[in-house]
Amino acid sequence: MMSLKLSKLSIAIVSVMLTANAVAADGQENAKQSADSGAINAGGFEIKPTLGLALGRNDNVGMASVARTSSNFTRLTPKLAIEMPTHGQVYSANYSGTYANYTGSTIDNFYDHNFGLAANNDWSTRVNSLINVDYIKGHDGRNETKNGAVPSQLVELWHTTGIKGMVHYGADGAQGQFELAAGQDYKRYDTNKSTLTQLLNNDKTNLIGTFYYRVAPATSMILQAGTTSIGYLDAASKTRDSKEQQYMVGVKWEATAKTTGNVRVGKVSKSFNMGTSPTTSATAWDANVSWSPLTYSVVNLTLSQKAAESGGVGSFVIMRDSKVDWSHEWSSHIKSTLMVGDGLDTYQGNSTQVNKRQTYGAKLSYAVNHWLNAGVEYQNSKRNSTNAALTNTQSISMLFLDGTL
Repeated sequence: MMSLKLSKLSIAIVSVMLTANAVAADGQENAKQSADSGAINAGGFEIKPTLGLALGRNDNVGMASVARTSSNFTRLTPKLAIEMPTHGQVYSANYSGTYANYTGSTIDNFYDHNFGLAANNDWSTRVNSLINVDYIKGHDGRNETKNGAVPSQLVELWHTTGIKGMVHYGADGAQGQFELAAGQDYKRYDTNKSTLTQLLNNDKTNLIGTFYYRVAPATSMILQAGTTSIGYLDAASKTRDSKEQQYMVGVKWEATAKTTGNVRVGKVSKSFNMGTSPTTSATAWDANVSWSPLTYSVVNLTLSQKAAESGGVGSFVIMRDSKVDWSHEWSSHIKSTLMVGDGLDTYQGNSTQVNKRQTYGAKLSYAVNHWLNAGVEYQNSKRNSTNAALTNTQSISMLFLDGTL
């Protein structure tokens, strides 16, 4: 039954993409497709449709610690972006989806959707703004709990609605520039309606200000301060209503000795509205560095430590993550990517739970032509937890095709 749904869905997606192509061709004689960007230029619009197909095997679909389930799977990942640039302004609409069918474990099948609208406006040489509105329908897989709650034996569906805005002041090359960003996100669980998922429904509001001060032609110092308010809907979760405050200092550089990046270090503190847990502070950091020893070879390093919600275990979590990936183009057609990551979740308050996470992966792709890539990918993840129910390993191998009209 699920295979039939996927088949119809595939036909529908391809039909929409082909229809968009036909409309563009009929409506504009000079409408053309850019081989580099994969965009269809139709009058004042740029249409960028892509479709990915993956066939593979997952050796632990439900991320179980015992009684593992292996299954072959089919995964479709359609994307559609429509942009309308006009007089320095860009308005866009985007959709991306992931549709997965597990032949040996239909309970794990899922359909995720992400819809977005954006407006990027240049009001003057000094002032520009960006506004995003997003609606996401996602899922938590069985035993996928990223924080600390009791793992669910069912796929849990949820949706989020969010609006984010940013205003930037400062001309290109100005010594001082300032950004003010604000946003709201609302998360609601839709299925199973268990006590667990009811307790996780929450609203988040954040405000972040960042000041950049240029100290060299390609280097700026960073001062940043932000606050996030988190409120839970269920009465039993109100003791977890809290406010996070974060202060960071750092440096940002571009194209210096073949590297670009930004590094920030500071402090994050968390206080609870009802005073059920004491205010706690921890060191926070965030680093993103890219090194390109050759024009066709790039190494990316990301490091972070931040506060996160705990799912009801303890008061909150300090999450530490590090990741290194290396992409190398062996020829105009062949590209490889290697990745390794490490993570540590330390629970605060009245919990001693600790999760250790490791991931690694490899990907090899071949450009059949300018609009079609084919390849093979392998992913492996491992989590060791003081909560035995959250300890698991998972390996995924797949063949994939990525196409752009």
